[in-house]
Amino acid sequence: MTDAVEFARAVHPARADEAQRMRHEARDWLAGLDIDQESRERVLTAVSEAVENACEHAYPGDDAEGTVELTLWCEKDAVNVRVTDNGQWSEGSTPAAPGSHARRGRGFVLMHRSVDSVAIRHTAGGTTVALRQHREPAG
Repeated sequence: MTDAVEFARAVHPARADEAQRMRHEARDWLAGLDIDQESRERVLTAVSEAVENACEHAYPGDDAEGTVELTLWCEKDAVNVRVTDNGQWSEGSTPAAPGSHARRGRGFVLMHRSVDSVAIRHTAGGTTVALRQHREPAG
């Protein structure tokens, strides 16, 4: 591994088709890093959930418009991802409790199970989900 910090950022409209594009961008970016396959897949799972949540919950309503920002950076020993929206989550968008059998609202639980660290900050100006995964070199 090198000490170089890799960085990528993209801002997309908060729509389902753009969520798919953001997942592909994250996959392409991670493919170029010296990281083991299991860690790569764990990060992609958590990124997918965070992006889908932002697209679905941050801008409720059929005519709502907004953006989702995806920022990825790599440190010597970890991969970090930040997913940010500027929307207002509805009260009905709270996550399911761990161990719940709910069919919806499991994205936060899945994120926590996928990567080493998840931090979520809801404010009046939007929501940020920060993900961190320790990385081992591919080998």
